[in-house]
Amino acid sequence: MARCGLDVAAATDPGRVRANNEDSFAVDGELGLLVVADGMGGHNSGEVAAGLATQTIRDFARRMRAGGKTTVPEGGDPALSLEARQLEHFVKSANTVIFEKGRAFPKDAGMGTTVVAALADGKKLAVAHVGDSRLYLMRQGRLDQLTEDHSLVGDQVRRGLISAEDASKSSLQNILTRALGAEEDVRVDVADHPLLPGDVVVLASDGLNKMLSDDEIARAIAGQETAEGIASALVRRACEAGGVDNVTVVAAKVPEKASGGAWDRVLSRLLGGPAGTPGGQRHA
Repeated sequence: MARCGLDVAAATDPGRVRANNEDSFAVDGELGLLVVADGMGGHNSGEVAAGLATQTIRDFARRMRAGGKTTVPEGGDPALSLEARQLEHFVKSANTVIFEKGRAFPKDAGMGTTVVAALADGKKLAVAHVGDSRLYLMRQGRLDQLTEDHSLVGDQVRRGLISAEDASKSSLQNILTRALGAEEDVRVDVADHPLLPGDVVVLASDGLNKMLSDDEIARAIAGQETAEGIASALVRRACEAGGVDNVTVVAAKVPEKASGGAWDRVLSRLLGGPAGTPGGQRHA
């Protein structure tokens, strides 16, 4: 059990088609930091961009949060938690690092990466993301995607132009509308959510949802007792289903506890029942 109070694990695989793995992840159990990035670019530039994203976010998190620090970055939405504002700052800093490296080195010009990052403990979750890597929450058997894909087909689904099923089969699903390193500044989606005992949080590159439906992801999670089992099972099943892309999963599980407490009942009512979708999303 990590010091953040969560059971945390990660797994990654290049898949069955690609020779190299351009995904990257970072986990810091002491800080409750979880990060997944999916790089893009010629040669090995995608791998470079994803690695820079996870390394920069981890370095900034350790600098601003280690040892009980509560450094508050300038700017940000005051309605958001400290953790959410910090995450936004970490992600924007990673964007600057990747953009400047791409501008300084011709071989890395145009490189970029998606990122989904979270700061979590046993009671709450802050999320920041850019691109189409996802964060899911599994609560009492129900799976919810807490992030919105920053992609062409994702926008089409939100506008009602195509169905989610059609989007999953579209040849245009790799076209991103937002990515780290693409521009000097980036808009980061940031949100806060409560966590309850037994919740499972999954961060994943799109190599997971390209191969598995939400129902298949939920069944794989439900069949495992530990974060390590969840991460390994999801990666394995994505590869068994064809593994057309790199696949990376970071999983975190909130420990179970005896139910029926007053606070649990209050949270359940506030969230619209045990299967309610928590929290809300803000755009920075």
